[in-house]
Amino acid sequence: MIQIDDAGSGSFVGGTCIGIYRPETNEYFFEIIPVELYNKENFKKKLYLDEVVNIVEEAFKALNVHKNETVEICRGYMFEKLRLWLDANGYCWYRTQISGRIQEVVEQNFLLYTIKLGVPEPYIKYTKYPFHFHKLLRWVFADYDKRISLCKTGWQSWTKYEGINREVYDDVMNYSHIFCLKCGKHIKKGSKIKTLRFISNKEHFIYLHSEC
Repeated sequence: MIQIDDAGSGSFVGGTCIGIYRPETNEYFFEIIPVELYNKENFKKKLYLDEVVNIVEEAFKALNVHKNETVEICRGYMFEKLRLWLDANGYCWYRTQISGRIQEVVEQNFLLYTIKLGVPEPYIKYTKYPFHFHKLLRWVFADYDKRISLCKTGWQSWTKYEGINREVYDDVMNYSHIFCLKCGKHIKKGSKIKTLRFISNKEHFIYLHSEC
């Protein structure tokens, strides 16, 4: 049996991880859909769906998948074109709720990928919804010019916030547990800082070292 799942399609930061798994032999293949396929021009063309097919085709060759193997696919929209490709190539497949080992591994791979992009691991892990849009928006706005290229800017939701007003003012840190969202290092209590304020779904404050 072959299982196919994705992780990160709902994350504003980064591309999307596609994972292919054979439970009987514990063989696993994964690849990242480049975030460039989610910019405004490419997102309209849905090129990320074509890339899903390319990744799975490569994985099937690497894993030597046979036509008589059952293929389980996550029910998500990411696999619209893949389903057509599987039909055209004579594979036996069905949609289902993917869980277990494949789900754990693909989500872990996406987490490691976002850490490599620069999102601090503690920042990802400290809430129940680690890739919440407005939480990631705070990380992006902390170093906008460098980080916006890492985002799915083709999303309609982004058009609501890309021109949002951001205020920056000098301040003093009154807390002892805050980290700078630009450099990732701890901010000492009582030190001079820059505070960035903006409003999206609510009022947000971003704290940065004064030199950042």
